[in-house]
Order: sequence, then C-alpha cells, then structure tokens
Amino acid sequence: MNTSTFRHTAKALTLILALLLSICALSGCGQSTPTQPAQSGSLSSTGSAQSGTQTPASADQTAATSQQTTGAQTEQSAAPSPREITDMAGRVMTIPAEIHSVFSTIPNAAIYLYTLAPDMLLGWNVELNAVERSIILEKYHDLPNFGMNDAINYEAVIAAGPDIALSVGPINDGAIDQADKLSMSLGIPVVMVSARLEDAPAVYRFLGDLLQCEDDAEKLALYAETTFGDITDMHIADEDKVRIYYGNGEDSLETAPPGSTSAQIIDLVNGVNAADLEPGDGSRIRVSLEQLLAWDPDVIIVNGEPRANLTGGSAAEAILTGSDFASLKAVQNRMVFGTPNAPFSWIDRPQGPNRIIGLRWLAKIIYPDYFDFQVDDEVKAFFRLFYHVELTDERLAQVYHGM
Repeated sequence: MNTSTFRHTAKALTLILALLLSICALSGCGQSTPTQPAQSGSLSSTGSAQSGTQTPASADQTAATSQQTTGAQTEQSAAPSPREITDMAGRVMTIPAEIHSVFSTIPNAAIYLYTLAPDMLLGWNVELNAVERSIILEKYHDLPNFGMNDAINYEAVIAAGPDIALSVGPINDGAIDQADKLSMSLGIPVVMVSARLEDAPAVYRFLGDLLQCEDDAEKLALYAETTFGDITDMHIADEDKVRIYYGNGEDSLETAPPGSTSAQIIDLVNGVNAADLEPGDGSRIRVSLEQLLAWDPDVIIVNGEPRANLTGGSAAEAILTGSDFASLKAVQNRMVFGTPNAPFSWIDRPQGPNRIIGLRWLAKIIYPDYFDFQVDDEVKAFFRLFYHVELTDERLAQVYHGM
C-alpha cells in the first residue's frame, strides 16, 4: 500500500471510531449501576457529607440506626405524662401520671386512704391504739408514724418518697396557705379535699379519679350518698325533735356548739344541739357541770377520750352512775350513750368518713320510729365495705361496747 492510500485509510478509520463513540455516549452505556431515587445528603457520625447512593454496608447501618431511633421514640411516647388536676380547694397542680404512695397530713386523711386504697397509705399520723388495731388489718399495723401538724417528721416523709400528700380539712385561705407551705417543705404536691361530712361522696369520687381506682371509690361514694339521703331527707316533726348534748374529754364537759364541725352529725340527723353557745375559735368548748344541768338534754352522747384510751362506753357509764349527773332527764331515762370508737369514733375526732356510720347509729337511737333499717346490718355492711373486715355478732357487740 502506497503512502497516499494508507493516509486515506487511516483517516476513514478515525472517522468511524469517532462516530461509534458518539453513538455509545448517546445510548448511556457509561452507567455501571442501576438508577436509584435521588437522596438528599446527610451527616454521618463524623459530620462528613455522604452521597445519595449507599453501599450495602452503609444501608444496614442506616437501618439499625433507624430501628434504634424508632425504639427510643416508642419508649418515650409510651411513658405516661404527668397530669394536671384541680383539687377541691380550686388549686391547679401537676401530679405524677401514676400514684403509688400518699402521705396523709392528718388522721382523717389517713382514714380516707385506708378505706379506699390502703396499699397507697404511706403511714399513720399517730400510733394505733388497741381499739384501732382490733379492726385495722394486721398488715397495716406497723406502718410508720409520721406525726401531724407541727410534729410532722419531714425528713422521714421525704426519705419515704411519697408521690403526693393528702390534706383533709376546711377549705379556707388559712388552710390553703398551710398546704402550699407544706408542699414547699416536702417537695411534692399537697392535694386538698373537704372535711365536711356531707361532702364525703364528692371526696371519694375525687379520690377515685386522683388515685385511679374509680370503681372502688364509687361504691363508697354511693354508700355515703344513700346514707345521707336516708337520714337527712327524713322530715322530723318539730314536736318530736330531740335535744342532744354531745360531750368530749375525760369528764365529758367539753362540747361542740351548733354549727361547728364537731357537731355536724347532730345537725344532719335533725337533732337539736342542747349546747346553747356561740362557736369559739375551735370546734370544742369547755363547759361547767352547772351549764349541763341547766340545759337538761333529752339525750346525752359522749365520746370519751380516745387518746387516753377512755372509750365512749366508759364515759357513758361514768355519767349514768355518777351522783353529779343524777338529776338529768337523760340519766333518769337511761338515754346516755357512749359513741362507738372502733376503729375510730363514729361521731367526731377524727373528722373523717368514720362518721358516716355514726349517722345511722345516732338517727336510730333518737328517732327509732322514723327509721326502719336494722343498725346491726348497716354496721356490718359499712365495716365490710370501708374497713375490709367481716364482723361476727360477737365482734359487733364488742364494737358497740368499746371493745
């Protein structure tokens, strides 16, 4: 091949090769991996940018990280959130989602807790006496005594770690201020509920929602509601209304004036409070024997002195046999009765739900012709529902007579 021919041939081959390369580029032959959806760039743990296309190893790592993140988010979302509540004093507060332990600030709060949710009761406010231990279930006998009022053992309460505290008392500015100060001292919410006896159904329903035991609370609320309906709705003729003296203390010469918290039951059973006194600073007022003789009540109800182990029955016997009281109409008619106080007084001290059964007991004593229920049956039902015990006839007799 001569030189001219060689040159023409090489030139032709060059043109053919260029044409083939152009066709290959237009058809996409240069892609070696399948097309994937576009992915935005992300930062790795080192902070460098990664391309949207991932190798199999980096995809597995991403999947594992995604599972961990999802698990953490699920665990976080599953944790219950704190609740916001408004207590019976109108105070808005945040409480734990679940409550397991409650500090009672005074004995009537402890009784509400024991009757509704005893396993949540952190402890008592006084040492249980023999009468109280005779009814309270044994597993709760040795709960610690945290004290009350100015004698609260703050260090012990804080160390025990209750979720909230429960205060049962009057609803007023002074009580609210005290509850707020106690909350600051303990570092937990202090929930306030009413101590008014007629508010017991509302208190139980509130506590049922607070402690998440609505069904049990409703049973107690309904019993209280039925009791109030049976007793307070009964119309007693004016000429049949009974004048009652209610005595406290070792000599029964401390009384509760009309309208006081300690005398609530007399008002609720449509009795007439014989203590013609103006309310003082407290619920109880000291009176003289001469005042009692002048009032000359139809019925005398005495509470004794629970903290001195003086039962109502013993206090009643002292009046019935004491020469100082012999001229009283109630003594002559044998209408002197000691308040049953097992496990707690049925009339007063403490001012808790223990008084609900006292309504039926007192109503039947003073107005036997107006009420047709059987007190024994009601007492057994109340103890079963509120105190978690079955009373035999023998134990019932002991309850009536101060154990």
